[in-house]
Amino acid sequence: MDNESFWENQYRRNIGRITGLCYLYVGDQSVAEDLAHDIFLKAMEKFHTIRAVFNFDAWLKRIAVNQCIDYLRQQPDFVPLPEELAEEEEAEDVALGVKDITADELAETIRQLPELQRTVFNLYAIEGYSHKRIATLLGISVDYSKQLHHRARARLGKMLADKHEVMKTKRKD
Repeated sequence: MDNESFWENQYRRNIGRITGLCYLYVGDQSVAEDLAHDIFLKAMEKFHTIRAVFNFDAWLKRIAVNQCIDYLRQQPDFVPLPEELAEEEEAEDVALGVKDITADELAETIRQLPELQRTVFNLYAIEGYSHKRIATLLGISVDYSKQLHHRARARLGKMLADKHEVMKTKRKD
């Protein structure tokens, strides 16, 4: 297989997954699509620098996550000021049974989180990064990463609980 065919195949096979991953981080479909295309260009540029035996999908996903983080860090409102954090309402940590939530509902609710909370939540809960690694990537402290993750979980729980309460009420009508 020649180089051009390889990249056409990889693009067709992975563009949807990479766009979806970007959308989880940035919450804007057109930005996610632009980032996904940029990720493939970056992968094509860097491909010659990798070892002969590797997991292409994992490598591409790592480029995607890093590209999303770079994009988010360039946004002026990405890291909130400490005063804004102090005023932020603390949400109760609400536990829901997994059977109560669909994957699409969870993904949509994650996209509604504030940008920095969404990013930390995705990196920790979905990508499996440690708080230390997240802190390094985002230029924040480990404690702040933990705090943002806790707030994201609490907010997700509350939003999902509220949504399910509304759904239960509608079903009774």
